[in-house]
Amino acid sequence: MISKTWNALNQIRSQALLAALSGVLYFVGFCGFDQFYLSWFCLVPILWALDTPTLSPRQALVIAWIFGFITHLGGYTWITYMLKHFGYLPTPAALGLYALLCLAQGSLLAAWGFGVFLLQRKYHLPSLITGPLLMVVCEWLYPALFPSYLANSQYKMLPLIQSADIIGLLGLSGLMTLSSCVAYQWLRRLLQRTRLPASPLLKLGTALFALLFGLNLAYGLHSLKRVQHTLDTSHQRVSLGLVQSNMGIYQKRSQPHEGLRRHQEQSLQLEAQGADLIIWPESGYYYPIASTETNVQESVRGSLKTPLLFGGIQYDRQSGERKIHNTAFLTDAEGAITATYNKTYLLAFGEYLPLGEWFPWLYKLSPNTSHFYPGTHTRPLELNGIRYGVLICYEDILPRFVQKVMQENPHVLVNMTNDAWFGDTREPTIHLALAIFRSIEQRRYLARATNTGISAIISPTGEITQQSGTFERASLLGSVVPLQEKTFYSRWGDWVGYLSLLALVGMLIGRRPSRSS
Repeated sequence: MISKTWNALNQIRSQALLAALSGVLYFVGFCGFDQFYLSWFCLVPILWALDTPTLSPRQALVIAWIFGFITHLGGYTWITYMLKHFGYLPTPAALGLYALLCLAQGSLLAAWGFGVFLLQRKYHLPSLITGPLLMVVCEWLYPALFPSYLANSQYKMLPLIQSADIIGLLGLSGLMTLSSCVAYQWLRRLLQRTRLPASPLLKLGTALFALLFGLNLAYGLHSLKRVQHTLDTSHQRVSLGLVQSNMGIYQKRSQPHEGLRRHQEQSLQLEAQGADLIIWPESGYYYPIASTETNVQESVRGSLKTPLLFGGIQYDRQSGERKIHNTAFLTDAEGAITATYNKTYLLAFGEYLPLGEWFPWLYKLSPNTSHFYPGTHTRPLELNGIRYGVLICYEDILPRFVQKVMQENPHVLVNMTNDAWFGDTREPTIHLALAIFRSIEQRRYLARATNTGISAIISPTGEITQQSGTFERASLLGSVVPLQEKTFYSRWGDWVGYLSLLALVGMLIGRRPSRSS
């Protein structure tokens, strides 16, 4: 009895190590480490761990959660900086909250792994089929504070990600999951040294992956040439100037005049270089602006004569209550405010507290959490006939939100953000990497003005044409082409998610779970 128990514990330990290995391969494939090739087979160890006949459902759930936890533990290290320096938490408390966040975020991959296990054990559906479908469905429907996709790791591999304008990130994640599933089956055969011929399903899965990968690559190479030809032959161009003043969070609060001076100084330099529109980052202007204000030439722009798009705080009063918004202001050459956009997708626990509207006393428990109110529209801001779709902060990492913004068919996308909250960590690089996919999905230029980096201009192919460093003053000037074409993804969104869910439901209809499970 003791021997059996010891053997069972050893088996669980080995499965847990395999799950942890998958987590390491997952986050090293992305998250600033950029070993993108690992992402194509990072799921092999966890698939091996879950494909154990003696594993109980409870053990399978624990093992799958270890995979998700380790993945996020290595990928979200930048969270601790924010909790310590801006949440004023001691190191033990910051690490504790960081671990809780990783447990919560890791539940997405836990759900995927546990789903693969249950469908194979109870319904005899092989992981070669369910693995890719479940990954798509989990990434599509599972709630997460910071949305994550396996396909994010491929942001530098432009030929492989051009299909995002059709299948989005979900389709790419499904293809990469299929790669791991096929690799696992062949590796298992190799290690078991079986001489039996491969099953028809494995042969079909291998052929299907090879076909889809080849089509994806061919489409990517063709799209790069097609989109670049469109950009090269366009007669309409706009010169955008991006200001990165490099002011830390506390420095902006203690020296608002210095922040304004830097923005004005760098803007005048960009104006002299011929910028048609100058863009400041989120909270580029520190002082709140009343919703009744109509002209900010003297207070914000100084001697600037070029149209300006800048981030700031707008306030108004409704029923005697003062409400503030995270706002983008567009001004003309004379300083008149011609349009505004209030951030719509607020960051929980940063810009608002969940349930805070019903229980205002919650804000007293978290005095460092802002109390912003969301905007009511996603209309583009128009200047000289060109529509700019504005995304504030992390709105640029949300594919479905950007698709909503694209319903008004903006010609150019603009992201205004402030990543100084996360210090000198991998977060600014990760944020930039996530934003690249919005350019490809929508085939639009994306201009990113950030406070401390990374500011950039991204072409509709996902190529970074201009880029700053982090924690340095920088002024970027780049030419963009206003575009109007709507992509398949822009029109139909995450159709791959609907199709995958339908396929899973269809396979389960009429099947009875195994009694032995």
